[in-house]
This record gives sequence, structure tokens and C-alpha cells, in this order.
Amino acid sequence: MDDGCRQVLHELQVYLDGECADELQDVLARHLQDCPPCFDRAEFQAELKQIIASKCTDCAPPGLMERVKAYLGA
Repeated sequence: MDDGCRQVLHELQVYLDGECADELQDVLARHLQDCPPCFDRAEFQAELKQIIASKCTDCAPPGLMERVKAYLGA
């Protein structure tokens, strides 16, 4: 794995969410076009995000956020 691959994997979630700067998005898109292993990983992550979004539509049970915050010390 080279530095380009490391950068792509580090920024992959931001890229898939469409939240990175245009310049970075172009760099990552070019890399994904030229690197089949990174493209496969990105494709898997994108599909996983879609599955989770379609299956996880319920709200968190009442009080869960408060318990998590208390546990984290927030």
C-alpha cells in the first residue's frame, strides 16, 4: 500500500459522504479510477452505507443518548 492509497483510505468516508473539498474529491476520484483495490474498498463501503441506511431506520430508545454521554464522560 503506497501513500496515495493511505490518503484515500483515510479520507474515504468523507469522500463517500460528499463532504470533502472539490480539489480533494478530484484527487481521490482519480486515484480510485486507477487503483482497483482502493476502488473495491470504496465500492464496498458505499454499499455498506446504503444497507445500513436502509435497515437502520428506528430511533434510539429513550435515554440511550444520555447513558452514552454519561459513559463517555461528556
